[in-house]
Amino acid sequence: MQQVALKANYRKTTRRGEVKKLRAAGVVPGVVYGAHTKPLSVEVSGKELGKVLHSSTSENVLVELDLAGGATAEKRLAMVQEVQHDHLTDTVLHVDFHELKADEKFTARVPVHAVGEASGVKNSGGVLEFAMRYMHLRCLPKDLPEQISVDVTKLEIGQTIHVGEVALPAGVETLERKDLPLFIVVAPQVEEEAAAPVEGAATEPEVITAKKAEGEEGAAEEGKGEKPKGKAEAGKAEAGKGEAKPEAKAAKPEAKKK
Repeated sequence: MQQVALKANYRKTTRRGEVKKLRAAGVVPGVVYGAHTKPLSVEVSGKELGKVLHSSTSENVLVELDLAGGATAEKRLAMVQEVQHDHLTDTVLHVDFHELKADEKFTARVPVHAVGEASGVKNSGGVLEFAMRYMHLRCLPKDLPEQISVDVTKLEIGQTIHVGEVALPAGVETLERKDLPLFIVVAPQVEEEAAAPVEGAATEPEVITAKKAEGEEGAAEEGKGEKPKGKAEAGKAEAGKGEAKPEAKAAKPEAKKK
């Protein structure tokens, strides 16, 4: 990975008011952390820091801090660890550096990149899935790769590339388990066709519209009005039955007299 030179000054003040004045002047306060040294307060030009961050093609930015403003000028190798932005203006408010030693290995998270189009995707309609998008690597600062590129063109449906199958650059080792998957080609998902309704099965409830509801209510009202009429007719029928019997009895005696 390429090292970028960045000028910095020792920061003598840590008070909030003084730090606010630095930001107003276009200066970004920062801290350099290291395993072998105490945290060091520094300040860098916001414009120069912006150039370094935007020109980098990697998520890991390796810088050589050219420190001045102290008893002696010195250079320190460091990795940009964290950058804090203002959520409204997107200006940089603070930056943290992680100091490194050129002759000591360190651990970094490096992105994994797929190269090419998998055969199972191109010819069989499969889907390439990223099981891991980053790998934790350990190496010297000079050996740190910007990314890990993996050729996936030969992958067919159901095939997997594992961590142990990836060739890493010289001097670089992974901290991930070798049996963990990186890329998988899976079969395309087929939507199930809607099953035909079974004869005799319960159907969806009928939706009653406003007009239909009004019609049914009117029919119910008419039915209520016809019920009394039906009872009166039934009463007349019963009365008719009762009157027919006396007439039949009266006809029999007249026949005997003749």
